[in-house]
Amino acid sequence: MAKKTAGGRGKLFGLLNILDLVILVFLISLGFALVLRGGLKDDLGTSADDVKVAFTLRIEPVRVMTYMAIAEGDPVFDEETGSRIGTVTKVTASPYQREVTMEDGTLMLSPDPEYLCLIVSAEGVGKESENGILLNGTRFCSPGANIKLGFPNVTTTGRFNTVKLLP
Repeated sequence: MAKKTAGGRGKLFGLLNILDLVILVFLISLGFALVLRGGLKDDLGTSADDVKVAFTLRIEPVRVMTYMAIAEGDPVFDEETGSRIGTVTKVTASPYQREVTMEDGTLMLSPDPEYLCLIVSAEGVGKESENGILLNGTRFCSPGANIKLGFPNVTTTGRFNTVKLLP
């Protein structure tokens, strides 16, 4: 009896194994995707020069303990990317205004004694592009955008209040 071999089985046109062809197509498409991704990063401004950015963050409502945990000089982190986006330059607090329904059905703003509204001023390094400002090259920042924030002693959520370039 003759011994059977896998000589011609699984070959495409007698040259390439079908599995080899699938791997080759995957590697070519992966290279193509990386080239496109690099072009996208250039469009977003990662090749632009670094600029100094001043921004304020509005954090509300917070308890007094959160206010006490954030200090001038603390680093500010973007919790979603884990990158440092700046350094706290100033922290101000004001009473948090809560809507209260009056007896006649009208709404009024009234200070809530348990909560505060924090305005955290910070400075960081970013890149400017036609699409906006990227803090630390990873986080688009624009007024009104929400962000998960990290400080050395506390993690919270906030919103960009103002963003401007420094000279």
